[in-house]
Parts: sequence; C-alpha cells; structure tokens
Amino acid sequence: MKTDDHAGRRHGIHAWLLAMTLSLVVVFGLTSVAAAASPTMRQWVDPLPVPPVATQTFKPGISWWADYYEIDMSASKHQFNQDLGPATVWTYGQPGKDPVLLGPTIVATSGRPVVVKYLNDLPTGLGNFPLKSSIDPTIPGAPGFGPGQVPPDAAIPHLHGGRTAARFDGTPMQWWTASGKQGADYVTDTFTYMNDQPATLLWYHDHTMGATRFKPYLGLAAGYVLFDKVDTGTQINGQNVPSGYGKYHLPLIIQDKQFNADGTLFYPTEGISPVHPIWVPEFFGDTPVINGKAYPYLDAQPRRYRLRLLNGSQARFYDLRFSSKGQDLPFWVIGSEQGLLPKAVEKTELLIAPGERFDVIIDFTNVPLGSTVMMSNDAPEPYPDGDDPSVTDLMQIKINTEVPANDRDTSVRPAKLKLPAVPRLDATEDVAPRDIVLKETMVQGFPVVGEPPELVPSEVLLNGYHFTDPTTDIIKAGTTETWRWINLTVDAHPMHPHLVASQVVNRQYINVDGYTAAWQEYLDSGRKPWLKPRLNDYLIGDPIPPAPEEMGFKDTVKTYPGMVTRTRAKFTLPATSQLDYNSKSGSYGSWVYHCHILEHEENDMMRPFEVVK
Repeated sequence: MKTDDHAGRRHGIHAWLLAMTLSLVVVFGLTSVAAAASPTMRQWVDPLPVPPVATQTFKPGISWWADYYEIDMSASKHQFNQDLGPATVWTYGQPGKDPVLLGPTIVATSGRPVVVKYLNDLPTGLGNFPLKSSIDPTIPGAPGFGPGQVPPDAAIPHLHGGRTAARFDGTPMQWWTASGKQGADYVTDTFTYMNDQPATLLWYHDHTMGATRFKPYLGLAAGYVLFDKVDTGTQINGQNVPSGYGKYHLPLIIQDKQFNADGTLFYPTEGISPVHPIWVPEFFGDTPVINGKAYPYLDAQPRRYRLRLLNGSQARFYDLRFSSKGQDLPFWVIGSEQGLLPKAVEKTELLIAPGERFDVIIDFTNVPLGSTVMMSNDAPEPYPDGDDPSVTDLMQIKINTEVPANDRDTSVRPAKLKLPAVPRLDATEDVAPRDIVLKETMVQGFPVVGEPPELVPSEVLLNGYHFTDPTTDIIKAGTTETWRWINLTVDAHPMHPHLVASQVVNRQYINVDGYTAAWQEYLDSGRKPWLKPRLNDYLIGDPIPPAPEEMGFKDTVKTYPGMVTRTRAKFTLPATSQLDYNSKSGSYGSWVYHCHILEHEENDMMRPFEVVK
C-alpha cells in the first residue's frame, strides 16, 4: 500500500472517530475532568503486602507432565491505603479464593511446564468499566467504540519475558470475553508455558488491544518466578542467598497511581490535541504503590535481603536509592529480566524502566536497630529530560527486629557470590542488522489563550508503520539478529520484543536532525529503497558499551534519545511452536515488539513480527 493512500485512510478514520468522540461525550457523559492531586493520606502506615503464591489444581491428563493452575480475572474492591476509600480493581485470582492485588504469583521450575486456564469473569458493558471516562474512541481498539471495537470486558494475558509459542503469547487480538466473543487472533484460553529458560522473575499482565494502558493499571498484573538448578531460590551455584520467598526474598512490584477523592483510581480524561482529544502521551501518577499498597513500610532485620524489583508503571522510570541518615547504602545487582548476571554489580542507584526487572541483594547487617532506610526515586518525568519527579519517597524500611538466634543469616556476601558465565551472542553470518526507527508524529495541540500554537505528539511509530499495517519483519527461526533501535524522539523508550532474550551490544550517538530529514524524505518518496538513510552516515563518536547491570540477558531495553541502541537475540522457538507451524507458508506464527510505556504502545508504538522456517 502506498504511503499517501495509507495516510488518507488513516485521516478518514480519524475524522470519523473524532466526530464519534464529540457525540459520545454527550451520549455517555464522557466529560473531560482536569486532574486533581490524590487526597492526603498517611505514609508508612500500611505494611508491605507479599502477593500470595498460586495454588496448583490437579488436572487429569495434565498434572503428570505439567503444573496446572486456574487463574480467573474479575472485579473486586481494594483499599490502597488506610486513609483511602475502596477502589474497584480488576485483578487476577483463583477460583474459591478472595482476589488479592497483585497476585497470585506463579512459582515454577525451569524444565517443568506450566499450564494455566484463564477464566474471564470481568463485568460486561461499558457502564461497568471503571475508567470509562478515560477511553479515547480515536485510539484503535478503544473499549466499546468504533469499527473493530474491542469489548470492555475483553482480556488476554501475556507472560512478559516468557519464551512462548505464538498461540500462547497473549498478543493484542487474541482476547476473549466471558460471553464468548473472540478477537481475530484468538486461539485458546488455556496457555502452556514450557519454562525452557533460566531462573528469573517474569510477570503476566493483560495485553488487550486498545486497553493495555488501562487493565494492568486496574490490577491485571502479577508475578511469575522461575527457579532452576543454578538458582534454587535458596542457593546460587551452591552458595546460600537470602531465601524464604516472601520473608527475606521479596518481590517489589513498583507502580505509580493517582486517586480520586473517594479513593477510586484516577486516569486522565483530557488529552493534548484534537487528533486524540482524551489520550495522553504519558501518564505519571502522584502516589507510589508497591505490591498494591500506597506508601508501605517493611519491618526488617539487620541482615541481607534479596529484592526482585519490577517496574510495573505506565511511563515512569525510577532511579532507585536506599538511604539512611543521609547516606546512600550500597547494594548489588545480580540479575536482570532473563537471568543472572556474570558478576554482581555494586551500585548506590539503579535506573529501571517500565517493564524492566532487576534482582538485587541489599545488606542491612551494619544498619543499627531503630534506624530507617528510605527507598526513593529521583528520575525525571518523562525520562531523561523531563520535570522533577512527583513521586520521590517510595517505601520506608524499618530496621526494628533482631535477627533470631535460630534463623541466622548464612547467605554469602554478594560481592563474593560466584555467578554463572553469560556467553555473548554473535550475529548469524549474512544476516543484516534490522533497523527500527522510533519517531513521533507531531500535530498542533489544543489552543491555549495567550500562547502561541504548540506542536505536540499525536502518536509514536516504529519504522513509520502503524500496528495494523502488514507485517514487514520476517525472521528465520534459529538465526541471531542485531536490532538497531534508532531513537529520533526526545524521550527514552523501554523496548520489549516478545519471545526472545536479548543482549545489549552498545549504544552510539547519531546526528538526529540529519537522520530525521533523510528518513522523512524516504517516507515521502513512498519508501524508495535508494533513499533509505544508511545509519553509518549519521553516527557520532565511538560506541558506548552496556552498563555493567546490562551484561546479562534482557527482554526490555532502554533506548535513549539521540542514540542508536544495538541489541542482539537468537530467535529460537519452544517445542510448542510446532502447533502453529504452517507447512504452506513456513510460518510459526506472529509475535509483537513494542515500547513498554503503555500510552506509547497503544498509539501506535507496536509492530508484529513473524518467524519462519
């Protein structure tokens, strides 16, 4: 399809959707309400919750070869802080048990498959959608609106970081509802995760078309912990580490949220341009929430703790610190999203982007009893050149309990921990690097009295394509590819390819103005191949090696503005991919890659890729 034809089609759809938006404001009462700060609440009055571990169910024909779970998705009430009223949340739970935000955590073993049957019990109808005033009908797949609409109660879980067959990946159009409606790519509601990957922290969250920015925010997100023979949860390579999941080995799922006066969840209802009058480019809440509680505290002992950090926020980067009496405490990063690092990395601050996870050991041994340690953040919003953060102090850690005589800390000092080697990947010969250009589309924003017109982003695209455009990334199974993420925007983007574990190769500055002009000329020409800019003509300076905490395998990579970030991944498939193999086309199916800033992902910073024989 020609670029100008495509642009015309999009323009026509946008015009229709904009007219629909204005009429729906009247019909459904979708009024725009200016953001108000969250109500005042006390800090450090709620203990840090630990999400419950999921309970297996015996299933004839399955339980002999896999762990079987039933996980339902339903609405419930949750109090985020003692001083807030109850909020309606949508969360994962287990039949016969009270749903808990965030949970339940699936604990699995590498090499032992997990089978999960997901039950959709979400309430039906737009009137029962808690954030209905925040729905922008101009966003493709907006719940309940427009051509190809996705029902508000549609759901599709995605195991983030899992090496899964296409049918079990949880891509946006694989959704289904309780009433039997199904997305165009629906295959099943029962997912097999082979767990043929090293020990690590994964997580599962909703990935429904047009609503991924809403549903994890409402609570459809939970942990998935994988152990193996190297990392058993109590030892790594035979050396003791802080253990007792939920005791000295703690998951910390970090989010930021905003609340209405009655304690319900707030999400913006006022956009920045007539093109998308309700959608916002990023949402930053004003209240930190960890494991489902706002401003929690942790009672701790003067010993070592293993913390599994997960950034589950919409758009917020966190530059994390642990400080006591004005001094930053050292901690050691031992792993990232796809497993352990080759060596422990000592840090006093750690930048973590949405979707990223880090495995950290912190030592409170020499912190005196009666002391407090503050877990805090000072990353700008948006990152890296935005405003000072509205969320700074995240959690208070109270060193107020002596180490019991019968439960001494026998863990190895993290600096002495022997971690397994992480081999570096080499690209497959004769496989060219794959360029992925990150670029915003700018439009005139809403007029402001007394101020000149301002250009604002209306979408963020990958290689100039929308999500629904035909697939252009075709990858041969078993090859190792180098992807070059060329960031022409002013923000950092955490890029997440499904299916694969990636390594950061390096980063390098580029001539943004020159590349942008050449890229636009290439698009305007209808993508004439000889006009496509050659990256090497725009490079500045020498490549910058990955940060030490990026030397392991990852599934979410920070791509900084004005730079090319090179990553490398081997496209191996799980055995279950044979279920999707099409002998005529040679295809094993389709996965996606996208930005994990959720407002970007949905408009329209996500693309499919196909793996073929």
